[in-house]
Amino acid sequence: LYVPRNAIENDGALREGNRGARKIIVTSLHPSEVPVTHPTTWKPPQVQLTDNIEMAVFNHHASQDRHYHKKGTEIYTVLEGCMTIEVEGVEYVVSRGESIVVNTNAVHLVMVTHTAEGIVIPFLCQVITTN
Repeated sequence: LYVPRNAIENDGALREGNRGARKIIVTSLHPSEVPVTHPTTWKPPQVQLTDNIEMAVFNHHASQDRHYHKKGTEIYTVLEGCMTIEVEGVEYVVSRGESIVVNTNAVHLVMVTHTAEGIVIPFLCQVITTN
């Protein structure tokens, strides 16, 4: 699967005022809601299916509640900017090119990082979930 940078940058779901997240690979699908395709180059909103991996990209516009997964380990990699993630009550700042692994049943929350002046630091992150 090849996801070109400009496809992510031009994806309306990642723009301000929108959802801020886009699934690229999913392990199950509801055919009545999303068309199934198997592209070699990703263009939204196409989705590639696999049995045990999910991959998504999201940015600082995506909202998230503190949660955990009964099944699945998540690997977050920051592609641009800087993101804060709380895992089991400990905050980690993850910068461009860095990754963090969140194990099954670990309570976590992705948060926006701010400068000392309170300005949001934008980020783009890829998360891969293995089931």
